[in-house]
Amino acid sequence: MYSTYGYWRSLVYPDRLAGELGQGTVTQFKRRVLGVFILGIILFIGRGMWGMNTDTMTYILANGTLDDYAIGRYTALLGSVLWSVLYISFHFWGVAWILRMITNIPFKPLLKLQLVVVGLLLFEKLINFLVFAIAGKVATVSILSFGPLAMTFLENWYIILFVNQLTIFSALIVAVQYRFISFYKIEADEYDFGQASNQVPKNTIWLLIALQVVFALITAAIGFVPVEKLLNLLMIGGL
Repeated sequence: MYSTYGYWRSLVYPDRLAGELGQGTVTQFKRRVLGVFILGIILFIGRGMWGMNTDTMTYILANGTLDDYAIGRYTALLGSVLWSVLYISFHFWGVAWILRMITNIPFKPLLKLQLVVVGLLLFEKLINFLVFAIAGKVATVSILSFGPLAMTFLENWYIILFVNQLTIFSALIVAVQYRFISFYKIEADEYDFGQASNQVPKNTIWLLIALQVVFALITAAIGFVPVEKLLNLLMIGGL
């Protein structure tokens, strides 16, 4: 069976995505995946060129030489490309593999779901980028999360970073994933000797929420890595 793959329709009706595409072959699916990777790389490069997550460049420009600054900019550009590929790859293949472990759904249909999820993640980053670009400022927290609110009364930076990762899009992703998984029908010849059935665990919704919480905890911990200090030491000898 071959199916067309409408992104917005799949986002609004993930149950239809499960029913219509779950067992079929999506037309030009590899080309769509490549397109998402290319758009994601362009977005990350644009964010880096505009100045998001490149605060250390100011320090290098003020304390190093022009050569140090040029090397730093090229390094930051390369880092943006590598990080975008790693980020998209994890949420596409990695999360699909994790979902395969906690459900009975085969790996390939979950890739179709995760392509929708990756699109949501990139769209979230695009919204933040456009808002910051229009405002002419960059914040360490997302406008789509409770991070800005947490900064007004919390002093623990780890908790702030953790809360910042739980955004509106995180809830939307959980909803889309749960809707897809709940309506996916597993082939009868894979698990049963009768009709196709849904073997999804009843606690799937809590597993999906826990997955988002774990991702938020890990991302918040990574936020404590002194990346800027390490780059300063690397580029200009610790000036």
